[in-house]
Amino acid sequence: MKSAPKWMPSVVALGLLAAVLLFWHAATPVAPPEPPEPPAPSTRAYVRTQLKVVRGVQMVLPINLPAGYDYPTAYHYATAQIADDQTTVSGHDRADSRFVVFYPAGKRARAELPVVVMCVQLIDLKNELCPFTIDSRHLQRHYRHARVAIYATGTAHWDDDPWKNVQLTSDLNEVRWLR
Repeated sequence: MKSAPKWMPSVVALGLLAAVLLFWHAATPVAPPEPPEPPAPSTRAYVRTQLKVVRGVQMVLPINLPAGYDYPTAYHYATAQIADDQTTVSGHDRADSRFVVFYPAGKRARAELPVVVMCVQLIDLKNELCPFTIDSRHLQRHYRHARVAIYATGTAHWDDDPWKNVQLTSDLNEVRWLR
């Protein structure tokens, strides 16, 4: 019987090593891919995601923000349950009103400007989900078939002229403060 060539044990060892590495690679779990980074609140993608939570009334936003204000970080909605004559907030599949809060930008502005809420509901909605008050801290505007209540919270002085005259839109592509 012929003896095995001298190189044969090296080939066998190399083959065994390859088999072990292949098995180890196949048996080692692959880390799941990193989830995509969520869009920043200053982007159209973020706002679209927030507004797609439920169908219903469109959000109306200023095309340009008044001086001293920053973009909102969350968009909310409310639903009117007309059958029970109750108003409930969120948790339903239809937005009868939408609202967003604009905070002053920077520390200096926060002391000088109030927080402003913009609330939108259809004009013909029987329930009052957005305040209907008209006074020095509450404005009422209209955009197409929607009533837009804009009001200041807190006690900081509020010059409502910038909010009275700001152009409104429901088209996110027209909103200049979104990236």
